[in-house]
Order: sequence, then structure tokens, then C-alpha cells
Amino acid sequence: MLSGLLVLFSGLVVYDVAALRDMRFRAPEAAKTGDAVTLECDYDLESAALYAIKWYRNEVEFYRFVPKESPPWQTYVVPHVDVDVSRSNSRHVTLRNVERATAGKFKCEVSADAPLFHTDMKTADLIVADVPEDGPVLRTEGHKVTPGETIRANCTTPGSYPRMNVTWYFNNVKVRPNDADVRLIDDVVRFDALPGLETVRSSVSVTATPALFVDGKLAVRCKATLFALYEASKETDVLEAAPQLALMIHPSTASEAHGFRVPSRIMFIVMLHTSVILLFRHTPG
Repeated sequence: MLSGLLVLFSGLVVYDVAALRDMRFRAPEAAKTGDAVTLECDYDLESAALYAIKWYRNEVEFYRFVPKESPPWQTYVVPHVDVDVSRSNSRHVTLRNVERATAGKFKCEVSADAPLFHTDMKTADLIVADVPEDGPVLRTEGHKVTPGETIRANCTTPGSYPRMNVTWYFNNVKVRPNDADVRLIDDVVRFDALPGLETVRSSVSVTATPALFVDGKLAVRCKATLFALYEASKETDVLEAAPQLALMIHPSTASEAHGFRVPSRIMFIVMLHTSVILLFRHTPG
């Protein structure tokens, strides 16, 4: 019985189990229309050899690399996906001249060689953006305000896809929607002349207070961003105007019966005017 077990176990082949570990997929968050994009699939096969790495967009295979084949690479026709074979290998694939239709969910699938053929996969989303060259346009309603008035500013971004993010700053301090007395509104506009592009019209309003100004000036700035592909700002100054001095009539303790005391300058003008009228009335005609 024992000898039979020894014969049985002597016929078994024991393999050093190698795992596919630490697989990571690196892709840019967004790419610019017309650019080349490199996707990276990193992994650790330990002591195993690579059998194949396959790349997919929206579950459709467009590139594979099999070291044992000659040539080791193979591409498949997928609309809007153009593989640069010279810049692609067992860990990278490079796409040329990407367009908005190239965007989607990309996947890399790695398989270890025999005997285990351990397979793992990772996915990442890629956005392809239309990035303009122009900057935002900033306008304010007036450039001088008095305390208590409302400061209003509008920032319009150039057309892009997707829409841009607009951030406001007062004296280099970021304006937040929950800031006291601040109102922020963003509208997205689409023009027939710019098909597929979106323009953001952002507005901010705040009540002018002395604390809002530094040395009599409020620097208003809007910054437009689109991922890491675009950033542009415009800034203007709003000046603090001196408050209008109103004509003050003070209560008079000497004239409590009437309740007010007339300032001496006004009293002099009234008396002079009255004297002139009386003089003309008493001058013989």
C-alpha cells in the first residue's frame, strides 16, 4: 500500500506557482483632439512569462502583443482608433491623432504563460476634449461703486467640449457659493455656429462693503479650466467710490418749538435773497 502511494506521488509534477500581481492601468484623464495618447498597463508576472496582452475599447479588441509570435504584435480595425505600432509593446499602446469619437472605456488584459495562464484585466476611461485657443471674456457693471451697491460681473468662456469650469476670485481669494452675500450662477450655452461645443456664462454678484476692498480696490478675476489641458484667466478692478455727503439738518435745542436749526451758511443765503427782493420792491419805478 505504501509503495503504491510512493509510485503515485512520484508521478506528480509540482510547479512553482507564479502569480500575476500589482497590475495597474495608467491613462490620462483627458486628451486633446489631434494629440497622440499612450496607455500603459504595468504588471508583475514574478517568474512567469508573458503569454499575451490585449487591448480593448468599449469591449472591442484593437491591439494585442504575443511575444512568441512573429511579429509579436497584431492590430484590428476599429473605427476612430489608430495604433502607432512603433510606439507600442508588451506594456504600452500609443494611439495617434485621437478624436472625440476615440473616447470610451479602455481595457488591458494580461495573461501569463503556461501552465497557469493566469489572467487579469484593468479598465480606465479616456475623454478626448476640444480645447480652444481663446481666453474668457470678463465684464463688470461699472468700475466704481459705493458701499451698499451691488457688484455684478460676468465671465464667458470660449466654446469647448466638454464645458469648462469657471472659478471666481476676489482679491486672489477664491469665491465659494456659500460665502455670505455672494450669488453664483452658471449657464451653459450651445451655438449653431459651434456645433458640439459648449460655452459657459458665469455670473457673480455681491453687496459692496468697506471690508471687501483693499486700498479702495477690489480685484475681480475669473479663471476657466478644462482638465489639465486648458487654463486662462481675466481680471479687472472695481473701485470704491466715496459715499455721497448728504445735507444734514441737525436738531436745535434753541428752536425746540420748530424742531430744527438751519445752518448759518444757508441762513445767510436766505437772508441775502430776501434782502434783494425787498430792495427791488421798494425801489421807485
